[in-house]
Amino acid sequence: MAELILDSSVNVNERLATIFSRVLYKTNFGNKKGTQGVLSLDLLKNDKKRELLTIATTRLEKTYTTILSDKNPQQTINEKSERLFLYLIKGTCEDFLTKQYGYKIHVPMYQVKKLLYTKSLLQDKEILFQTPFNSILDPESPTFTKLYSPIYSSASNTLIEALIDNLIIEISNCTIYFLMTKWSSIYALRQTLYKVKFLSLRNFERFRNNLVWQLNVKTYIERPIELYNNSFNIYVLRVNGIYRRKIFANRSNDINLLKNLPLLTILLVEIRDFLVSRFDELIYFVSKGVRFTFTSVLGQFLGLIWRGIIEGLKK
Repeated sequence: MAELILDSSVNVNERLATIFSRVLYKTNFGNKKGTQGVLSLDLLKNDKKRELLTIATTRLEKTYTTILSDKNPQQTINEKSERLFLYLIKGTCEDFLTKQYGYKIHVPMYQVKKLLYTKSLLQDKEILFQTPFNSILDPESPTFTKLYSPIYSSASNTLIEALIDNLIIEISNCTIYFLMTKWSSIYALRQTLYKVKFLSLRNFERFRNNLVWQLNVKTYIERPIELYNNSFNIYVLRVNGIYRRKIFANRSNDINLLKNLPLLTILLVEIRDFLVSRFDELIYFVSKGVRFTFTSVLGQFLGLIWRGIIEGLKK
């Protein structure tokens, strides 16, 4: 039994190392963006973007490895997921700022926790943070099958890699959102990190406003519709850029947690679906009536005229 446990542990560690080595390689090609919408990462110079993606990947791998060393890693991540996730974002922010300044930077947890972007990510912490880890631990874990069955019966390394791609990009986006909110008044930092076109205050504010607007649309409109449609949009890293993909994800239980505007969004979708169905029925009956009119009434009328013409010719 001890040998089986050891072998299982070795396999998990090998799977984790293999997946993260592939992801780390792809962070060198995150400069182009083959997806629609605004990413916080778009603000950065290409070399700084690569640095941040690498830091986020390294920090996430370290977090997962630390959890694996616990006696019951699955219980640890399920019970402490929010705390671990917040420290992951905080640590990524600190590591990135430390690399820019050359000395240790401390980021207060309360600043990270109250960010709009952080709150948005915490809503999906299970599918973002817990599920990839549990899938590395066990490709057929209940956490995975609950979300992805029957489309995916088990988690392949390719799918786990895509989920980790998405998590790394979201952590990186959250890091830049934090810098935009708390550190953008430091012009020297903006000169170091941001692309030239965003050194203009007007362009920077326009970018930030677009990002905030997109985040609110995602929170109040897109996410509820995704839950309703059993889908989940993820970002994936490719050698030719960052892409957005839609995958199946059964998160119907999360619908019960929706309140206020997100819940209203689902109600409006249901109303639209109802009206569309009724409109389709109306069009069907109208077309059926028109067809009956032409084939029966008009047909008989034309028949009478034709018979009148024939009778007239006979005379």
